[in-house]
Order: sequence, then C-alpha cells, then structure tokens
Amino acid sequence: MLRNTRDHWGLVTRSLHWLVAAMILIQVPLGFLMVEAYDAWLAGHGDTARVMQLSRLHNTNGFLILILVLLRLSWRLGNPTPELPGALLAWQRFVARATHVGLYALLLVFPLSGWAALSAYAGEFPIFFFGRDDVFRIVPQATPGSPFNSDLFGEIHESCWKIGAVILLLHASAGLWHAYIRRDGVLSRMWRG
Repeated sequence: MLRNTRDHWGLVTRSLHWLVAAMILIQVPLGFLMVEAYDAWLAGHGDTARVMQLSRLHNTNGFLILILVLLRLSWRLGNPTPELPGALLAWQRFVARATHVGLYALLLVFPLSGWAALSAYAGEFPIFFFGRDDVFRIVPQATPGSPFNSDLFGEIHESCWKIGAVILLLHASAGLWHAYIRRDGVLSRMWRG
C-alpha cells in the first residue's frame, strides 16, 4: 500500500524515511571529511582536487536531502498520520510529536544553513549540485557590514548536527523502546508497514 492509513505508514513514507536516514548517515561523516580537507588546503598542505570532490559530494547529497524532505513533508500533509498507541502517557505523546517536529525542522534548516553559508562566503567557492557548479546563492555574498555572514550560517549549520544528534538519538531510542520493551508495533509500522 502506497498511502498511509490511520494504522500504518505507507510505502512512500517508509521509503522516504529510510532513504533520508541513510543519506544523513553518509552526509555527516562526509561533512567532517570535507571540513578537514578544506582546513588542510587553507593551511597550504591540502589537495584542491580532494576539497572539490568532497564538496561536490557533500553539496549534492545535501540538496538531495532537502528535496526529499520537502517531498516527504508534502506527502505527509496529504496523508493521514498513524495514531500513536493508546497506552502512551500524555508526556510521551508530547515528546513523540515534539521530536518529529524537531527532526523536520532540522532536516530543513540543516541543508538551508549550509547553502546559505556557501552563498554568503566572500570567496569564489562554487556551490555544487551533481555536475553543475553554478547553483544560485540564496543570500548575497558577504561584504563589510553585511548581515549575511558565512560564519553565522556556518555556526547554525554546525549547531544543527549537534542538536540533530541528540534528537536522532532520542528518536532511535524511542523506536527501540517501542520495539523491545513496549512491543506495541510502532517501529514495525515504519519498518514493514
């Protein structure tokens, strides 16, 4: 079944969920590798080709994540959301909903802040998407006194992975708690439908 019901997540939702999760598992380490290569390049002992290769991969994956999250949000708005188990306490329901809202917010802010940081960067560093290196800038390049500062957006981008790690740990822990302690089928609904 492609669409969600009040009891189960549909194939489209499940596929997008696990695809984005896999892409994030690639994206975060890729980001660290890219920053490490860029810092080495700035220090004068790095390889420009490696920086560009890692940037192409990180940028493209980030744009793909953003596109998939937008697709997932639009799909979710047009589909029912399966009910939480009736035995959950009010605070557990609140935490579950807050975690989902937080994850969606991060999945939007994370790539947008990276795009904005690259856009505001005063140098001529390209923004990549697949083979193209002329992706438009979503904020103007920084100039003296400009509110658009690549460091500001970079800080937001860096904070996203730290906050995201905490929320993702909570989300995954809750899934395992539902599967192995409560045994209420919440995780299996996202795994098998």
